[in-house]
Amino acid sequence: MRRIPITAITVFGTSSLLALTVGIVIFLGFGQAAQTTRELWADQAETLISNMEQSLDARLKPIRDQALWISHDVTDLSDPRALDDYMFGALAATPQVAGIAVIAANGSSRRWHRLERKAIGEDWSRQPWMKEYLEQVENTNAPAWRDPIFTETVSSSTLLHDVALHDPQGRFIGILAQIVPVQEISSFLSSKYADTGITPFVLYNRSHVLAHPQIINGNIQQPLPRIDELGDSVLQRIWAPDEQADFISTALVDIEASGIFQGDDYYLYLYRNIERYGPAPWTIGAYVNTDLFIDERRRGMRRAMAAGLAVLVLAIIASIIVGNRVSAPIKAIVNAAISVDKGDLDSVSPLPGSSIRELDDATSAFNNMVGGLRERRLIRDTLGRFVPEKIASSLLAGGGKLDVQQTEATILFCDIESFTRLTETLGPVKIVDVLNAYFSRMVEILELHGGVVTQFQGDAILATFNVPISDSEHSRNAVVAAQAMLTSVAGSEYAGEKLKIRIGINTGSVVAGAIGASGRLNYTVHGDAVNLAARLELMNKEYGTRLLVSESTAALLSDLELEPVGETAVRGHSGTIRLYTLPSAATV
Repeated sequence: MRRIPITAITVFGTSSLLALTVGIVIFLGFGQAAQTTRELWADQAETLISNMEQSLDARLKPIRDQALWISHDVTDLSDPRALDDYMFGALAATPQVAGIAVIAANGSSRRWHRLERKAIGEDWSRQPWMKEYLEQVENTNAPAWRDPIFTETVSSSTLLHDVALHDPQGRFIGILAQIVPVQEISSFLSSKYADTGITPFVLYNRSHVLAHPQIINGNIQQPLPRIDELGDSVLQRIWAPDEQADFISTALVDIEASGIFQGDDYYLYLYRNIERYGPAPWTIGAYVNTDLFIDERRRGMRRAMAAGLAVLVLAIIASIIVGNRVSAPIKAIVNAAISVDKGDLDSVSPLPGSSIRELDDATSAFNNMVGGLRERRLIRDTLGRFVPEKIASSLLAGGGKLDVQQTEATILFCDIESFTRLTETLGPVKIVDVLNAYFSRMVEILELHGGVVTQFQGDAILATFNVPISDSEHSRNAVVAAQAMLTSVAGSEYAGEKLKIRIGINTGSVVAGAIGASGRLNYTVHGDAVNLAARLELMNKEYGTRLLVSESTAALLSDLELEPVGETAVRGHSGTIRLYTLPSAATV
């Protein structure tokens, strides 16, 4: 298929459109200029108001359609938490919606918010307005738009849309409510008509302003400002015009027109009333300063030909320049995208910004995407170097989140004998080499037997079995791993140094999860079972052993030969605890 360069499209399209416009202007200048101009303005007015209405419909109608869809799907509110994924999917399908809420017939509610992506359950049964609201929606036979309200959740005035929910037998079970921030509509209309000289607005019940460029960043009054409070001196006079603009209103269909004089300027209002988005009518309209048009009409079309031709030539030149400027960043994005598709992220340099807003947004989004891909690659390549591999895998699979677990686990605590003296003898640099070699071998053994190293505490190792990865043989695997660690240390040197270690093993209930500050978390385990394992490691000194196993761990072993060491009281535990060891680890 033949492809056309964007520069050619820009030059040809702009030049053709401008040439057509110039031709029309010249024709009007030498023909029935006044009549044709009036009809042209009428057509543009019809198009303007109709486009505004269609744009609002396109923005708001999907909300009603989605409400109907959800009301058919949701017929059971016994467990609103089960709807979380469904409702977040609904929010993704309607970006204009800031939040969705389900209110059960008993007044309990659950809300889902777009920006924070969280679900909140609350009891609204004692709210003074709840009973009346439930009855109002229950008696409404179809989805409905309500009066605008100020919503504390999003700190904004919002449009409220709701629909009744019923169970399979047709009984009323609650309400589905959706909110659309008023600022969203103002922002949408303002961006659509930015730099056109047109000021769009939407009035609610003729007296309040629902959408206007001046309320994009917040409301002046809750829930909606009155016309006289907005601060727009032109809009304030819409219901007290100087004239009915007969020069254009006679050619309009279903659109009202009026005008005012303000200083040397003449402002033309164009508006239409609609009644499908709430209990009160909306007035959709815009006003424009027509002073330039009137001034041009007064001067006539004496310079129309020369100005038209000059503009046409300049437009062609400008189109070539703009076409090249538009196509250059697009080509850069395409070439960079090809490199990304090949996986060659390192060769992609940041794309420069553009003075064209959409292209600048595109290049910025592309640069952010590449940065995100690089960051994800870095995380993927390096995460496993700083946390246990199984925890890293769980983090990536869970979107960066690890749930807190309370379960039975076997804890292995290992320490190097006489480590302080060894550190003083070897010095800081050498001891780091020794520890790195020693830890590398011990982690290899532990992970081989299903253990997860959750902490390095100086020269000590804290390893868990059965958490975060389930292991039905966790007690046996912990003892076998300890035996392998002792064997390895007895027959090896680490960075040229011989070491001796002591190990304590205990089985019991632990709590495991990510603990710390919000931006700096550490995965670890807590509980008496952990403390006892650490104490058993220290008690090896008293019993002349290398390994001590608690009776809770020994009770789970059937095929390993353990020797009883003794029975002792342990600080923090009532009664006494029987201790065991492996025959090979019974002596120093």
